[in-house]
Amino acid sequence: MAIVVLDISKFRAMFPEFSNVTDAQLPFLFDQATDYLNNTDFSLVVDVIKRERLLYLLMAHLAYVRYGDVKGNGGTGMVGRLSSASEGSVSVSSEAGQIEFRYMWYTQSQYGMEYWQATKVYRMANYYPGCV
Repeated sequence: MAIVVLDISKFRAMFPEFSNVTDAQLPFLFDQATDYLNNTDFSLVVDVIKRERLLYLLMAHLAYVRYGDVKGNGGTGMVGRLSSASEGSVSVSSEAGQIEFRYMWYTQSQYGMEYWQATKVYRMANYYPGCV
């Protein structure tokens, strides 16, 4: 088996909207992504190409939440969905709504939601009838 090695040019080609994130910041995001998805020979995601895609989605999610994208979207640090906003004296609040706590963090960006959906197969129990 193998591990995924960060390819900065490949990540940039896949996610050009994070050109505001420096090359020096990307290895940190990659390492942080491996906190969520095992990047060793013991990973549930055996296919290294698929694991790379998932790790890069996690990196994009982390970049969006932490730094925002080049257009200024994201990067607020706010957790949850925007539930109300005011203009005079500026007031903003967020809430989780009906989202289950176990995946609320992933709903902060489209990248996190894509990751969550793509990894659902790894969160499902396997049933083997007739096996003892």
